[in-house]
Amino acid sequence: MTARVVPDRRPCRAESDLWRLPPDGRAAQALRSRVSGQLGDWFLPELGPDLTLIASELAGNAVRYGRPPFWANLHMLTDPGRPESVRLIVADLGPGFDVADVVGSWRLAGTTESARGRGLLLVDALADNWGTAVRAPFCLTWADLATLPRPGEG
Repeated sequence: MTARVVPDRRPCRAESDLWRLPPDGRAAQALRSRVSGQLGDWFLPELGPDLTLIASELAGNAVRYGRPPFWANLHMLTDPGRPESVRLIVADLGPGFDVADVVGSWRLAGTTESARGRGLLLVDALADNWGTAVRAPFCLTWADLATLPRPGEG
């Protein structure tokens, strides 16, 4: 896993609709449902458990620390010579955050700061890549999961 400030610009083979999320505690459930449905449409249900957990964390953080409106969507990324992956992007109008600062706080076990960013620790463990980017006026938080090879492929 690699946390980065700016995602790479891999070609996109497919993209979901842009989903507007409720500005409250229902955002995580709404995004989990949308992600599960889209993965089903793309015949990638095996990504569901990890990606829906990531979706919950990113949506919850957007509502907790960002400002509405909240948006999300999925991209199917493809690039010759690299595994296909699915990228979840959650956007809000918040100021963003410093990825290095959050990752650094994980090393402060036993201090009052140690609880900060624990949801992103799960994202870090599950995603192949993740990070944040500020694209005024939006803060984008994203996570990539590689798709699994299908029978008969690579």
